[in-house]
Amino acid sequence: MDPCVGPGIFVNKLIEFGIDSYQIFTYDINASIKGEIEKFGVSFKAQDTLIALYPDSYNEFDFIVGNPPYLNKASAYVRKNKVKLRKIYGKINAHETYAMFIVNSIWRLKEGGKLGFITSDSFLTLSTHKNLRRFILNNCVINEILLAPKNLFSSQNVSTSAAIIILTKCSGQKNKKIREKNIMRIIPRVNSEEDYRDPKIVNETEQKKYNSLPFNIFFIGVEEEIIELFENAPKLDNYLKGYIGMHTHNNRKYIAAIEETELAEVFKRRNKRISDPNRKYKIILKKDLESIRWKPYLKRGGAEQYYRPIIEALDWDEESKKNYDIPVNVPFEQEGIIISGVSSRLAARYMPKGCYWDSNKAIGFIIRDKTITTPYMLGLLNSSLYNYLAKGIINNTNSIQITGIQALPIISTDNETKIIVEKLVNEIIRNKEYNPNYDYTDHQKKIDDLIFDLYSNRFNFPLSLKKKLDKEFSIYRY
Repeated sequence: MDPCVGPGIFVNKLIEFGIDSYQIFTYDINASIKGEIEKFGVSFKAQDTLIALYPDSYNEFDFIVGNPPYLNKASAYVRKNKVKLRKIYGKINAHETYAMFIVNSIWRLKEGGKLGFITSDSFLTLSTHKNLRRFILNNCVINEILLAPKNLFSSQNVSTSAAIIILTKCSGQKNKKIREKNIMRIIPRVNSEEDYRDPKIVNETEQKKYNSLPFNIFFIGVEEEIIELFENAPKLDNYLKGYIGMHTHNNRKYIAAIEETELAEVFKRRNKRISDPNRKYKIILKKDLESIRWKPYLKRGGAEQYYRPIIEALDWDEESKKNYDIPVNVPFEQEGIIISGVSSRLAARYMPKGCYWDSNKAIGFIIRDKTITTPYMLGLLNSSLYNYLAKGIINNTNSIQITGIQALPIISTDNETKIIVEKLVNEIIRNKEYNPNYDYTDHQKKIDDLIFDLYSNRFNFPLSLKKKLDKEFSIYRY
């Protein structure tokens, strides 16, 4: 069965390879392709496969192949059908159509039946797909995951990175040990389609290892020593607590730029083009932050680390505060760390006392274990090792969430390493306060080496990992 047959590419190949046409069943939401598909001599039915799921649809097919469409929750199709889709897939994944097709097809497979899909590779790591990954682990043996060439669909103006996944349905508690002991073939990104049959690198891993990392991440090419770190070290949640920020509902009205900042210069240029004084952007003096009328406000993401001057202020008069959504039990105004929620790398900065933060691109963190200082935590989080753990493993998109940060592993440090890292971080912050463009590369290299050596002494990291961190996850590559 092909659940979304489209122009029939898979059907054509199946027949070329000797599959009898009467054994092939195809569906598609587009009824206009009926004539073209039936020329192959196969069964075709015009239907919305995601919604047309009935009791007799379950456990029906021996093999399911396809390249399901990638439509996200903002698409017209998902918005139109969101109530029906949420009712069917809501507990697993109702965000992207390709994820729903995976679930739908597993339901339609017979026990022992196989599924082969080429899809976006985002389901392998994104936390929004954690229930999908758990569903797969509970219902299937994973035979193979292969990362397809980066430019696979570039001729179709599609930039999505693709993965090919081969599954065998093996559901039920009675088959749990079979699933866990299954040896998966995991193939890192190949350069061309010719590499599918004979890839240069094939990693074989027990399926139960996909229970080792946070959110059951389907990792590719992660070192055994890193997996051991995740399995055995305490989580950062024990030391650092993250909090969602607040909403003003009208940033233009309630947020002002602070004089002598880049934002103030932007506001000045904009105000020259605005004649109505009531519509002009607000700019306040630095000394205004000393009054009760204004609070320092953090709302920006980005890749800057350690320190960024505060450029925005939040209107704190009583009438303004009535319009804000301020979550309760969030320790605003405490000293802490701000981490960019949207950034190409893990970026942590010092947050002085008195600050509030937005709920979008900036996430406030407060240290909950006083044996760890703010400078040491900043050095740890901004190291190449933690950039790899956070952006190379837990979430390789530009986004990061509180749960992802708090799921990172952490080990205790020796006093000598702690003192040196603190000194280096304090020097970086002092220099960046004086010169925001200060080049701290040499300091960062020392921090990277110290953190790597600390963790390597405990988990025996290979030298190849250090080379990987320096080449792909250090600040010198950005």
